[in-house]
Amino acid sequence: MIKKSILGLLAIAFFAVSCSSDDDAAQVIMPEAGELSGGPYTFCIDGMPDMVSGITLNNPNAAGTNRGYVITDDLGNILGLPPTLDAVEGVDFDGAGSGVCLIWYLRYENGLEGLEVGMNASNLVGSFDLSNALTVTRNQPEAGTLSGGPFTFTVDGTPDMVSGISLDNPNASGAIGTYVITDDQGMILGVPPTLAAVEGVNFDGAGTGVCFIWYLRYEDGLQGLAMGMNTANLEGCFDLSNAIQVTRN
Repeated sequence: MIKKSILGLLAIAFFAVSCSSDDDAAQVIMPEAGELSGGPYTFCIDGMPDMVSGITLNNPNAAGTNRGYVITDDLGNILGLPPTLDAVEGVDFDGAGSGVCLIWYLRYENGLEGLEVGMNASNLVGSFDLSNALTVTRNQPEAGTLSGGPFTFTVDGTPDMVSGISLDNPNASGAIGTYVITDDQGMILGVPPTLAAVEGVNFDGAGTGVCFIWYLRYEDGLQGLAMGMNTANLEGCFDLSNAIQVTRN
């Protein structure tokens, strides 16, 4: 009888331990962030606010006690931690300067380490899951500075070419570069692609007046860059250098 009682107690104890283990296992949460959709976004740094929009989050199996968005640079360095999608869409990316940002969604459990501005997302330690990233590209064309001249020619039937022009642009940026020649009202007279092409222009053939030589850097999609148009009406992401004057008497 005593033997049977002992066996019965052992069985109850085993059952209790088994149930306790099952309950503990059931409480373990594996974070699941889901998937972000939207973009990619491309902005021009021009002093005008640039915000993302149309981002959606698909996470039918979302799990994780805590949540939030993470904005990093292209190396994973954390730049911001907006708590909601509304906060993400309120970020002005124009103020960040040129470069690439990434937007992530994060689900995680208490105790996550490394979730701070200035830290790197690759060094997060704890129980967490990051979604895919949306890309935000911030372009800021920089043309640099032209040196040379000013030039003064006499219109007399003899070819007149400029020379000795140099371009200083150590921080040059912009997918495309070209030179632009305008009159003194900004009307585009020519778009020579290289400095050699500029120095091959015969200004004697243009008659009397004043020309300006500019260097231009810009991104795809620039509108208005054509002969007969005015540089004041260029639309897109671009930067014009200073101008070198050519006077034709």
